[in-house]
Amino acid sequence: MSSRIEEFYDRFASHFIEDMVRGNERVTEQIRFFARAIPRQCTSVLVPGCGSGQAAYAIAARIAPRATVVALDLSGEALRLARAINSHARITYLQADFVESPPAGRWEAIVLPDVYEHIPRAQRPVLHAVLHRLLADNGRILLTIPTPGKQESLRIQGSGLQIVDEDVTAEDLFALSRDVEGDLTYFAKMSIWQTNDYAHAMIERASHTVQSLTPADRIPIKGWPAEPIWKRARASVARRLHLDVFAMAIRRARFARKLARFDAAG
Repeated sequence: MSSRIEEFYDRFASHFIEDMVRGNERVTEQIRFFARAIPRQCTSVLVPGCGSGQAAYAIAARIAPRATVVALDLSGEALRLARAINSHARITYLQADFVESPPAGRWEAIVLPDVYEHIPRAQRPVLHAVLHRLLADNGRILLTIPTPGKQESLRIQGSGLQIVDEDVTAEDLFALSRDVEGDLTYFAKMSIWQTNDYAHAMIERASHTVQSLTPADRIPIKGWPAEPIWKRARASVARRLHLDVFAMAIRRARFARKLARFDAAG
């Protein structure tokens, strides 16, 4: 089964190129969530199922500038793309099945960017045991997932689902939090392309005690805004008016340079 999954994602890797050229609002919101949920002081981040490395690069370059980032994926083609286009001095990209061959160490943040739904339901207990072992005592797990409603819409549509694409409910997240001895401290549904089509969640250890706030605790998803309200308003208006022409032009120019390196490496 794992070889079939690897082959699927080797073919799927071409979608990442389109995302990076045209932009993908789901990925944009995903990275925005990570920026709000990972303290800048974080020193170790693990990204299983990293794909083309967009989230890993954003974390290393902007979100946690002191963190060592280890990013894994089953697909060699996705990792070839990640190493060529989203390389960074503090990112190590590894080809591995995270459930069967997890890396050593303990991690302050474990980031699952649209990954959990692609783990077969029967393998979840094994995955939970791995996460329990790797998560630091004060660590957090961040997940972005499609909602069951989104999955059902794709089933009705007859396209868009991947080789393994399970439903993930709030009850499933509570089960994960219990298995890793953490608490589900944040859960929010997002409306990206349809109403309530994605969800963002955070599971934390050591959240059962109340203590004085530190800078690392003052993360926006718990009430501390990431940017001034005027910036948030401007971004909201820009999204509503689709004022993304210049942003896309800049993305394409940057990506063209990276893609040239990728083609040369091939």
